[in-house]
Amino acid sequence: MHRPRIDDMKAYVGFGDADARNIVELSPDLLGAIPRIVDHFYEEAARHPDAISVFTGGADQINKQRSVLEEWMRRLFVGSYDEAYFASRIAIGEAHVRVVLPQHYMITAMEVVWQGFESAAQQSNVTGKDVKLRSLRKLLSLELCVMLEAYRASYASKIRETEHSRVEERLTRAEHLAEIGQLAASLAHEIKNPLAGISGAIQIIRDGMANDNQHRPIIAEILSQVSRLDAAVKDLLLYARPTPPTKQECRLGDMVRRMLTLLMTEPALKGIEVDFDPSLEDVVICCDEGQIEQLFINLVLNAAHACSREIGCITVAASDREEGVEFVVSDNGAGMSKDICERAMEPFYTTKARGTGLGLPICRRIVESHGGRMTLQSEPGQGTRASVFLPGMKQALSVAPA
Repeated sequence: MHRPRIDDMKAYVGFGDADARNIVELSPDLLGAIPRIVDHFYEEAARHPDAISVFTGGADQINKQRSVLEEWMRRLFVGSYDEAYFASRIAIGEAHVRVVLPQHYMITAMEVVWQGFESAAQQSNVTGKDVKLRSLRKLLSLELCVMLEAYRASYASKIRETEHSRVEERLTRAEHLAEIGQLAASLAHEIKNPLAGISGAIQIIRDGMANDNQHRPIIAEILSQVSRLDAAVKDLLLYARPTPPTKQECRLGDMVRRMLTLLMTEPALKGIEVDFDPSLEDVVICCDEGQIEQLFINLVLNAAHACSREIGCITVAASDREEGVEFVVSDNGAGMSKDICERAMEPFYTTKARGTGLGLPICRRIVESHGGRMTLQSEPGQGTRASVFLPGMKQALSVAPA
């Protein structure tokens, strides 16, 4: 802390040489009261869980801190209050940051100390005690200012270091993901054409078999696995090489109804009820229709995979927002823990036995390419709610029934 700031604080509270002399003259009557004041200090702290909780080392740590507090109180009466004196006090504020002591306890703790000294002085025979106590009060105020300034500077430094580490971690992860994405895209491109050739050849073999051929189920399984690989390759290419959206107006209701008709043939949705909010009928959005269809398919299939076939239910709804439209796909499925929910949109992260971990990352990338945002809310056993906000949309006029 620079000397001008110390001098400014002294001038602000009117602390001068006379005050220094007054405090020294109090020392014979107050030094002996310090152990009693420390006892009272920790009795008060023990009544407040947030204050006492910083002493994670138990009784040993408290005893050590008692000695530190006693020494700090004794040094109040040295008589020299220059820059070096206050520089030695800065460490106290920094220590409070390390132990995560709430800042208001620094202020209330100083008041407890002051009350202890005031009570001891009032019980003494020191002359001019009121004037001398005012000098001590000024010094305690300066002490508190230095501690709070040290607390602020140390806390700000801690925040900067934490943010710097987080930024570095995010950049490193982004670089790794970019490298993985490039590699995946190259591999996917090399795999795609051979897969198409394998699929075509297997279909020719299948078509040449009699209907009762014992190998037809094996051929069907091969084609199924090829289709699964082809879908994974498409996901990799879609994520690694995103296409900028080509926007045009489209009716959200028409698009959702068309996608639902297509999806209801999917095995994942067999036996699952899908509720379609009628308010979607009148919503017109400006978007890349193909990309929003992909987004919708991914969200509904994700919801279906989380649902029970017996009581599964998926709801698709939309609502106007001040600057756009929000549509929501929610389910009553298994839900996710907080940790899984926070990581669900990370590339290549999946809890499924089969899956690339790219479904939700692709969804988020599509939404962000449209200038929107996507959020997930989920609790184990309570289902999941995927919310997509798309900006710059509009609500079409409802057509009155005939």
